Amino acid sequence: MIVDDWRDVLGEGLVVHLELPIAPSDRIPTTHEAAARLLDAVAVLEDGSQGYAKEEPPSPELQRLESKIDLLTDLVSFLLSDRIPRRAWVWISGEGLVLPASLTRPGANRIELYPSQWLARPLVLELGEWVHRDDLAGAIWRSPDPLFREALGRWVFRLHRREVARRRMSGEGPRGETKVSARRAADPFRDFDGREGKPLR
Repeated sequence: MIVDDWRDVLGEGLVVHLELPIAPSDRIPTTHEAAARLLDAVAVLEDGSQGYAKEEPPSPELQRLESKIDLLTDLVSFLLSDRIPRRAWVWISGEGLVLPASLTRPGANRIELYPSQWLARPLVLELGEWVHRDDLAGAIWRSPDPLFREALGRWVFRLHRREVARRRMSGEGPRGETKVSARRAADPFRDFDGREGKPLR
């Protein structure tokens, strides 16, 4: 299994196999505080509507407002689509990431990734030295900031939880790793049933 082969990079915690826009970057790195705030803001916006299924439905006015916001974010993403890198399947944990070696550049230890399809703003993150094995490359997050690590861990866990819920609802059996499509992640409540999944080992 890929995850077991990369535990020295990904750590012993939860890992998700995620398709998202990602590429090497020459941009100024996102500060640890800004990265943590962005990930938490994504969580608030994506998780905020979970209460609708458990409580009363939103009012028509609120539904119209949310629809307008969805259209605006889709428009912004479309206008900036030529600046957004192509999607690739990567393995991400709170400790590091593994991706196709073709996405790395010699001497480039900085990547930009887009944590949500509706948000045309990347996180530019610094990494340690690349480790190459076959056609994959991996590196640990360089940031020692605990707030950033915690925010990243929460993001990874939410993606894992959604996929576990989707498999339960579809009757699929467990797999060795959590695999999440970027298109599915862009609609986080479609498959969510409110139950927590167990971390991968």
